[in-house]
Amino acid sequence: MRMTVRRYRRRRTGSDSPGFTHSPYPPPFFDRLEFLSQSINQTRKTHAPFIILVTQDNFLRTGIMNGLSPLSNCCDCETLEEAFSTLGHWPSARLLVDIESRAITLIDMLDRLRRQSLYSPFLIPHLLIRADDYDTRLFCRASGPFHVLERQLTAKAMQQSLLHTSALMSMKKEWFSHKEWPVLQYLSQGLSLREIANRQNRPYSRIIYRLNCILKKLGLNQRQELLHLLNNLSDFTF
Repeated sequence: MRMTVRRYRRRRTGSDSPGFTHSPYPPPFFDRLEFLSQSINQTRKTHAPFIILVTQDNFLRTGIMNGLSPLSNCCDCETLEEAFSTLGHWPSARLLVDIESRAITLIDMLDRLRRQSLYSPFLIPHLLIRADDYDTRLFCRASGPFHVLERQLTAKAMQQSLLHTSALMSMKKEWFSHKEWPVLQYLSQGLSLREIANRQNRPYSRIIYRLNCILKKLGLNQRQELLHLLNNLSDFTF
């Protein structure tokens, strides 16, 4: 009789532990992985944002936030500083930066992104750039570990690009080094190579060497081509 009651109790509670409906022990590791996988692939909105969007374009912001999930699970930020602070709370979110509607110069925006990408916390942002803006796409790819996405992508294609991102560390030699980047910043401000050498207290030949490295990474042959490129990327006229 006791054996019958005990079996009935276990069958009723659905547990091997009499009187407990759930095991007091934590779930196995593979169960946790399955739970995380379901959380990532689910279509309904979750508490954590899928993307952190930085844009000044109201049409782009409205289109993404009123679209389908998970893209609509978006946290909207107007500045990079606000986005970096939000990423501190949600480090798993994707940082999506609209280059087209930036409120600051491209060099300044890329400089702030480089500081967060090449050093701690080592972010890998996604940059939205027009497909026909070849100069900006070329310059951004060489500026750091940035995923460049076409601004005209469909919602489904953008979601796939954000979910399946490849590692970029193998392209490290193709990015501007920490010594080449200041040269580009000075050139974008209209300084000559002699003035840059004086500012950095370096020999003129060293500045020429770094300039040649920059030209090689951009696939350019002459300095005038670089000045023309920087002129197209900024409001400054050389």
